[in-house]
Amino acid sequence: MFYGVEERVAEPVPELPGPGPEPEPEPEDQELTVADRERAALLARAVAPRVAALAGAIFDRTGPDESHLLHRVTQCLRIGLTTCLHERPLTKDERRELSRVGTAIAASGARPPALVGIHSVLFLGHGEALRACQENALPPSFSARLEEGAKRLLPLSEEMAGCIADGYAEERFGRGRATQPRRPVDALCSLITGPTDSWRRTYLTKIVQKSGLDGIFPAVMAIAQGHVGTATEPTTLRIGNSANIVVAPVAAPDPHTLILCPAASTGPFMLWLRRTVTTTTVHTRAVTFEEAPARYTATRDILTAGDPIDHDERFIDARSLFWHRMLRNQRIENVGDYVEEVIGPILRLPETQRIPLLETLHSLDKHNGSVRAAAASLNIHEKTLRYRVGRIEALTGLNALTRNHWPQLNQACELFENVMSRSA
Repeated sequence: MFYGVEERVAEPVPELPGPGPEPEPEPEDQELTVADRERAALLARAVAPRVAALAGAIFDRTGPDESHLLHRVTQCLRIGLTTCLHERPLTKDERRELSRVGTAIAASGARPPALVGIHSVLFLGHGEALRACQENALPPSFSARLEEGAKRLLPLSEEMAGCIADGYAEERFGRGRATQPRRPVDALCSLITGPTDSWRRTYLTKIVQKSGLDGIFPAVMAIAQGHVGTATEPTTLRIGNSANIVVAPVAAPDPHTLILCPAASTGPFMLWLRRTVTTTTVHTRAVTFEEAPARYTATRDILTAGDPIDHDERFIDARSLFWHRMLRNQRIENVGDYVEEVIGPILRLPETQRIPLLETLHSLDKHNGSVRAAAASLNIHEKTLRYRVGRIEALTGLNALTRNHWPQLNQACELFENVMSRSA
């Protein structure tokens, strides 16, 4: 669901400019000759009508008319073919041009094309352009470079979709900014709790980032059964002199409340929860802005699934719930939920950072928690091993050298290696 973020009534469709002159090349584009750029532009104009006829419905399902659709397809093909010839990322000028496409789409009341639409246009356009090269006897070297550039089509589609979505989001954000001051907190809660399509997610993310509200992350997430307090919509509260928290009541699937607090204020936050919240509440480890929706969904599902929660306390660590559910159901997806909750931040690190941390945990397990023996086994200094332990704690909130935290880390590592890796 969207909290306070409503669709705007479509405005009169603005006139789009014609293709106009080709943009001046940037310094990094000098290797591409003027003749090659002209050939790419001519090919784009030649094949655009056929591509628009074949893939237009996927590219622009809500476009105002065929002329605008053809213009947008031609722009994307010209930029795409030029980039394939040069085998490079988009230039600044090309990014600006694509961003303006997104702005024009937003102003027209239509939706920007999804990644699959842009990729369909580029894939079909590239094939048609190669066929046109043969029919028009273009230089073999030109055709060869164009064909070689096919490997760039998918990453290029992702780049172009991002640029168009940025321009679209910028235009939409600019319109609603003055009239809806509550939008940042509404947008944040919508991003986390509600299913959103690709263009709307970009739009909401832009709102949150421009407001600085994403600075609350990494954040501890708590989900309480029922509604907390009297708030009927997402709001921010001050707890003592320590931090602002976000409180958002959610109606479906069962009434519950999402609460976010900066990880640096976890101590005061837990005290506030115990004094304020009277219903069963599950809290997670610190999560990043990007992973918050997935962790919210997994935690909400286990809280609202109707499974018995065998805990005396009202406040439960999500790791404990995932562990007991995994033992009870013995399903691979439950193993994944537990592993993600415990060591997910480690597993998402680049390989060069992830492997040393996992090796440290293995070595500590092998040597019964002895820092000296584990460091000697890894051929590193004890200070290096303690630094890695600190890094693990910063990522997971668990200290590998404490009696209470070590079992969770060890169990998650063993499950990841012995169950999840083999089932992948």
